[in-house]
Amino acid sequence: DMAYRVIADHIRTLSFAIADGAVPSNEGRGYVLRRVLRRAVRYGRQNLGAELGFFSTLVPKLVSVMSDVFPEIAEKQEYVTAIIREEEESFSRTLDNGLVKFKELAQNVGDDKVFSGADAHFLYTTMGFPIDLTELMAEEMGLTIDKDGFEAKMKEEHDLSAAAHLAKMAGGSGKDMRMVAEQTAHLVSQGVPATDDSEKYVWDKALDGCTAKALFIGRGETEDKIGF
Repeated sequence: DMAYRVIADHIRTLSFAIADGAVPSNEGRGYVLRRVLRRAVRYGRQNLGAELGFFSTLVPKLVSVMSDVFPEIAEKQEYVTAIIREEEESFSRTLDNGLVKFKELAQNVGDDKVFSGADAHFLYTTMGFPIDLTELMAEEMGLTIDKDGFEAKMKEEHDLSAAAHLAKMAGGSGKDMRMVAEQTAHLVSQGVPATDDSEKYVWDKALDGCTAKALFIGRGETEDKIGF
């Protein structure tokens, strides 16, 4: 029953926020939204046995129930669904493997009930498992996270990354070519359809009729900082 309530509350929170203009990200309210989505997806996958992609399919039901009092959710249903679907798919790719590895590492925790900061860092960097999710799952098992150890490993990684970035800036373009939810949201809002790459599997005929709908030149490279 708790899992159902978590999922219902979270799909409502996310959908309203995205319809209002927020998008999941690594900063500010966007980070809060990303944590909300990840918690709901984990509950559904782990506790209810839900299939991959279940969370975004709840948006139409929410619209049918709430559109009378929040008409914006109906107007932006396709946009909201696209953002949630992308975030869900991205997280789900790492969730299952991360859950298995977390349980394995948690079984090795000693009598002090402290989950190693190094192990939490491994889950974060290698498995794509966010620290807040590791902390939440540890709490559910009566464990605490060695946050100091985790932060120390993060600082070490940051220093290495900063050095590598300086080297890249000295010898390359230095552009940030990552496309994340913000870029996808922009394309959806502009009516740009998803790329049809089916022709890449056809090698015995000429490729005709292709049309470029958008050109990405790097995050922060345009006036709006989005990159198109």
